[in-house]
Amino acid sequence: MGKKEYLYKLIEELVKMPSVTESAQESDPAFWLRDRLSKLRYFRETPENLQLIETPLEGAPQKLYAVLARVDAATPTKRTVLLISHFDVVDVKSFGDLKEYAFNPAELKKRLGTENGSENVMWGRGTMDMKCGLAIELDVIEEFADLRSMFDVNLVVAFVGDEENSSAGMRGVLPALAAMQAEGLEFLAAINMEPGEAGQAGEIGPMIFTGTLGKLLPSFYVRGKAAHVGNCYYGYSAALAVSHIVSDAEGASWLADPLHGVSQPSWICLDMHIMKDTYSVTVPDRAFAYFNCFTTTHTPAKVMDQMQNIARRALEKTTLQLDESYRLLSKNGYRGGEFVKPPVRVLTLEQLTAMARVKYQGDFETYIKSYIETIPLGDIRSRGVSLVDKIADMAGEEGPYVVCFFLPPWLPVRTDISDDPKDKGVMEAVQGVKKAALEGFGVEMREIELFAGLCDLSYVGAKASKEDLKALEHNMPGFGDIYHIPLDEMRQLGMPVLNIGPSGEDAHKGTERLHLHYSLEILPEILRTAIHELARLVP
Repeated sequence: MGKKEYLYKLIEELVKMPSVTESAQESDPAFWLRDRLSKLRYFRETPENLQLIETPLEGAPQKLYAVLARVDAATPTKRTVLLISHFDVVDVKSFGDLKEYAFNPAELKKRLGTENGSENVMWGRGTMDMKCGLAIELDVIEEFADLRSMFDVNLVVAFVGDEENSSAGMRGVLPALAAMQAEGLEFLAAINMEPGEAGQAGEIGPMIFTGTLGKLLPSFYVRGKAAHVGNCYYGYSAALAVSHIVSDAEGASWLADPLHGVSQPSWICLDMHIMKDTYSVTVPDRAFAYFNCFTTTHTPAKVMDQMQNIARRALEKTTLQLDESYRLLSKNGYRGGEFVKPPVRVLTLEQLTAMARVKYQGDFETYIKSYIETIPLGDIRSRGVSLVDKIADMAGEEGPYVVCFFLPPWLPVRTDISDDPKDKGVMEAVQGVKKAALEGFGVEMREIELFAGLCDLSYVGAKASKEDLKALEHNMPGFGDIYHIPLDEMRQLGMPVLNIGPSGEDAHKGTERLHLHYSLEILPEILRTAIHELARLVP
């Protein structure tokens, strides 16, 4: 059996595992990978180099597992390359009537192979995102385990879950990776194998990414004033205020964060809600909204400044609208209570928490931890909003005001354009990979600065400052309990990153498919070349 056929069968076997994010089957590939690797002679002789790691999955009842496998080069060395891939996939709702075949490439080929494209593809959920990349990394680590003179660097591979949600798998293996580093391993760089099309929307073909985009979730909690709608001007509508926040921030060009003349989408609202349990004819006094925010240069502190400006302007607009409404209706015979302009107040979560701590008679931190345990399991963003609402109650401050905070996940940005010798070495290695692809296969790989699809590389490549981390940690509700990042370990790793993935189309869609020629015949050799080039050029 040739390499292409071997990899095809391997990917097909992986795809048949319906490892949908946060499903009961999500970790099935982890156990399969552990069992498969444990049969190799190398891991039988060094079982400590193969770890099945339980990685916390906040807000969910099921457990999540990852696999960490290490193969040392024949000639002892500290120099190590990290490989990363995720085995979870998004759900299959987009397959419509074909969803029962979503994990069956052979059946999908019968139904889609002739009407939607070339025969040189594999159809199915996870084929390109990213069980192809996982299969190629698995093949490399197995080959290296049998022939340890193949590379003169060590290889560590992390197979993780939850990438499609909040990267709990990658965050969960950081302590184990940092422990390897503390014991003497020197990580030269990390290679991920996410599909190129996922990192550069609308483009198809061979790509190599030298960095990864960052992400924050700027969030706003609005506390207004309740009142009967018959006397609405005694109140202050949180619904109106949050709507001004959304209309001002949604897609605003001034909030975008371009890098070297290339801009990603600006803020997009992911959720906005009036917070009330039942129907009532009462002016809403609580609401929230949160946004997707891509970052390339903006720090959490910078984004917090932007949030406070947005919140301040939204309250000013809300007050102006209510005042004008009252005055115009008064001219038309309205005789209800007068609207009195309140002061504009914008707080960070850190400031609100300080107010609540002063008011609380007892051990504030212990109480908050115990309260978090009472919040029902579920979406970690909803749990975070619930905690902000509780802290606002404890602070006892009368509205209107807006609290600015962050919800999870946070993905730090990473670019490799710096004067650091390792970064320079990685960039030289990239040129070597491109040259080898062109000369060996006639393939011209596009070099792209940022993987724009967001990926797990953020957590091994982060170069976040202590100030950035403080702004984030103090303004994310339940940090460490509702959502956790091992910050010290993350900063300790901080290695250069590359993404070299397969080619395909329609990730997350019902027509997801993998292009076989490049992905199975050329990419495996490109990965091996990349490892050799990193070993040769990174100091």
